[in-house]
Amino acid sequence: MAKHAGGALLQGFDVDRNSPIPIYRQIENTLRRLILDGTLSSGRKLPSTRELAMELGVSRITVKSVYEQLVAEGYLTAKTGSGTFVTTGLKLEMSSDFTRPSPSVSAPKTNLPVRAASIESSKASVRHGATDPFRPGVPALDLFPVKLWMKYLSDATLTGARRHLSYGDVIGNPALRRAIAKHLTDARGMRVDPDEIIITSGAQQAFVLISFVLLTHGDTVWYEDPGHIAGRDVMQIMGANVAPVPIDDEGLDLRYATQHHPMPKVIFTTPSHQQPLGITMSLTRRLALLNYAKDNDAWVIEDDYDSEFRYRGRPLPALSALDSERKVFYVGTFSKSMFAAMRLGYIVVPRSLTDAFAKAKTLLGQTSSAVVEQAMADFMEEGRFVEHIRKMRRIYRDRRDTLFESLSHESAGLLAPQQTDAGMHMLAWLPDGWDDQTAHRALLQQGIESLPLSVYSLASTQRPALVLGFSGAQESQIPKLVKRTAQILQNADNPPLQPPRRRLYAGLT
Repeated sequence: MAKHAGGALLQGFDVDRNSPIPIYRQIENTLRRLILDGTLSSGRKLPSTRELAMELGVSRITVKSVYEQLVAEGYLTAKTGSGTFVTTGLKLEMSSDFTRPSPSVSAPKTNLPVRAASIESSKASVRHGATDPFRPGVPALDLFPVKLWMKYLSDATLTGARRHLSYGDVIGNPALRRAIAKHLTDARGMRVDPDEIIITSGAQQAFVLISFVLLTHGDTVWYEDPGHIAGRDVMQIMGANVAPVPIDDEGLDLRYATQHHPMPKVIFTTPSHQQPLGITMSLTRRLALLNYAKDNDAWVIEDDYDSEFRYRGRPLPALSALDSERKVFYVGTFSKSMFAAMRLGYIVVPRSLTDAFAKAKTLLGQTSSAVVEQAMADFMEEGRFVEHIRKMRRIYRDRRDTLFESLSHESAGLLAPQQTDAGMHMLAWLPDGWDDQTAHRALLQQGIESLPLSVYSLASTQRPALVLGFSGAQESQIPKLVKRTAQILQNADNPPLQPPRRRLYAGLT
């Protein structure tokens, strides 16, 4: 229980013995505040250490050490035989009527730099901590082989000795880059030199590096709309003109882009499984995109965020596998196939730019762990990664099927599921006229996650829909969760019946 000191001089004291802040620090902070706000005026004599210790119920040694510290800082002056006084002549920057602002009171507004204002306006975010169903992009963490992974992590720490406890290679562990190159050859049909691979701390760092190296203020980026949110935001913050390009049945609509937008410096696309609509770019469109990039000296970013999970036939070759001119930056991540906390991703970079990317990574911060990189290299080289992917592909297919069937039976008239042959999420269309962000918020308040389709868009006016992740939801729980989802939407206090409107901002990731 807090003990309050008596007397007019000591009314500001509040010693809380349950606080994590040490008692001596509490007393120091209180005396500083009383001096700075003028309660203890210049030249005012303080109680003796014995008196103050008795009033507060603390050790005299504690009070003595506080006085000594404040004397050293210049707040107090000790006069032998006379006592301890507030130092005279202090020119306080705070007026005598100073009061500490309440947490509920807004801080005064300042003029933010242009870039700071752009960053602050971004809607990209990550909800940290425990995940709720149906958050998109979350793998089956309940089934991840934690003990096996810890063995590899321990071995990397012990066998690497001090080498793995340092920063590591700036472009990434050589063994991991070799393992990734082999994986891309086997699974994505690519021919990659390990020296062309830059290890990152996930896909988002890859987009930051690409933007930092390639883009200057005013450059045009053709960007899928709807499309990946945080990648788009960072390009806008770098000063690029992000031009939204709609998606048709074959993928990014090149004809629309050439007719409506300036020539691009960069084209951003998710050809294997469009984020978030799920469309696979046709071979004809892939070849046309690569030819356009070659003829117009444009770069292409291929975000291959969840290509490992295809449920009909073999995974399709990457767009990069068709790129003979090396115009494509291929971005991959382990956040979806393994787990997000490992913070590993990679970029396949044209050889002429590997040095620039290495130096950019040094400037912006390496961030990935040399120990984790070595553990992942061993995990891949010994076949554990392929084994894990095969297992998860079967599980995700079952979870996808269960979600589709449950939505079809339990939410008729509210959520119409769109079947998908790949990935970790499913679109569920809302009735025309509903507002998907209102529906999203109603569910989130009740512990059910989703993303509204509208937040992925800059300009497109898609039908309202929710993006539901199925990979992180236990199959046995999905029917009950879908039933609860339908009940929440039916009983929402504010039915989402607003007319659809253009979305002029990016949204959550």
